[in-house]
Amino acid sequence: MQSKHLRGAFLVASLGCAASGALAQSSVTIYGTIDAGLQYRNHSADNTGSLTEMRSGGISPSIWGLKGVEDLGGGLKATFNLEGHYSSDTGTLTTGPGFSAQLFRRQANVGLSGNWGTVTLGRQYSPALIGTIGTEARGFKEQFSNLFGWAYNQLAAPANALGAGTNAGNDIGVFTGNTVQYSNNVGPVWLGVAYSLGEAAGSFKKGNEVSLGATYTGPVVVGLGYQSMADSNTGETLSRLWSAGLAVPFSAFTGKLNFIGVTNNAPSGARVSDVKSIGAGLDYTWSASNTATLAGYYSKYESSAHNSSTKSIVLSNDYAFSKRTTLYAQLVYVDAGTVGAADPLENLKTSIVAGGTAPGMKTLLAGVGLKHSF
Repeated sequence: MQSKHLRGAFLVASLGCAASGALAQSSVTIYGTIDAGLQYRNHSADNTGSLTEMRSGGISPSIWGLKGVEDLGGGLKATFNLEGHYSSDTGTLTTGPGFSAQLFRRQANVGLSGNWGTVTLGRQYSPALIGTIGTEARGFKEQFSNLFGWAYNQLAAPANALGAGTNAGNDIGVFTGNTVQYSNNVGPVWLGVAYSLGEAAGSFKKGNEVSLGATYTGPVVVGLGYQSMADSNTGETLSRLWSAGLAVPFSAFTGKLNFIGVTNNAPSGARVSDVKSIGAGLDYTWSASNTATLAGYYSKYESSAHNSSTKSIVLSNDYAFSKRTTLYAQLVYVDAGTVGAADPLENLKTSIVAGGTAPGMKTLLAGVGLKHSF
């Protein structure tokens, strides 16, 4: 009887140790960023006067999230990521066009990874964007970068612009829902391939999204991206984007050059517009804590109804108090062309400013802010 009790106690202890070992190989991390600042502009977007405001996300989005990993043994790991987007100035959720509430707008996915790569299921970042982020003139910063040209040209949601159709998985071309993605690092090359299911009856193509990204990181950085999305009702391609860029470090400087080209179509397949944008930037690390950036953008809008262009210059400096806390200052000049009446988003499609600037006006913007990561 005594030996049976000893064996039982040993079994319980062994199971407890095994459970502790399993828990030790799992981890969950709470993380996020808070970015808030003041911004002044001499002309508001609707040209009704100057505007001073508090803005969320001067250089980084204000986000919060949970991510975890479990070691399954044999080099296999399970992962998950839940990530929400909020406005630091108001404390409200920042949702995508056409959505009333999205607790995890940016990411909600689960996956498996091994030495063969990673497969991720659910809502996630576009690999086309990730593939080119290292070559964009300002690294697709949350304000004053070609992140907005990227987003406004892929705004495939109801009632947002001429020709905009429906696509349940697409959120401004940055986040993709209903998505299966495979990614892997092959030597110095990162590759990402994603397919977003349209989940529309009658056709596999309706509402789908294809996104491809690649980055070579060596003596220089080369980034490539391709993305297309189809209408949920007709299956016709709503937008098709190409992006390519190069980043070259030399001493305390890093030069960047990136091109983005987007063709926008109506749900019928008829062409609405072509937008081409080139951005060039120079980062200068002038001290261990300070990085200054000078960037210029030229974007051209072309359609059968009207052509226009926007030219922008950005001068900024990021001062890092620590790895987590950054004080930043930004000065921007935007010369926006006069737009036509056919496309309500014409001026936004060539803008590097959230919400755009007044068409046909020369706008000066200045901002300071603080970003903290946890």
